[in-house]
Amino acid sequence: MIRTSFAAWLGLVVAPFVVLGAQSLNYALVQVACAQRSTLALDLVSAVAFLFSVATTVLAYTRWRLVSHVRDADAAPDTAQAAFFALMAMLVAALSALIQLMMWFPQWLLSPCR
Repeated sequence: MIRTSFAAWLGLVVAPFVVLGAQSLNYALVQVACAQRSTLALDLVSAVAFLFSVATTVLAYTRWRLVSHVRDADAAPDTAQAAFFALMAMLVAALSALIQLMMWFPQWLLSPCR
């Protein structure tokens, strides 16, 4: 029996929560960034969330590749379910990375004091 892995759970559940947490933390740090006239804290939070999402995408991708190549006739339904779960985790984590990148982009263009 093939079980779902921790990497798949990271991509499916944790990556979107990290992106949402980064957005909340960035909103909380806007006053600090404006007072310091520096966006370093905002960029650091966004970069960590983006890198985490990319890492979970890669982990889910490797899990999907591993599970989808198993050719055991006895474990066919379990293999298909695990492969689908890993594929969905990869797609959700990739979407989270894209969303984080799109939320990070305005920080490069706009001042936090606006």
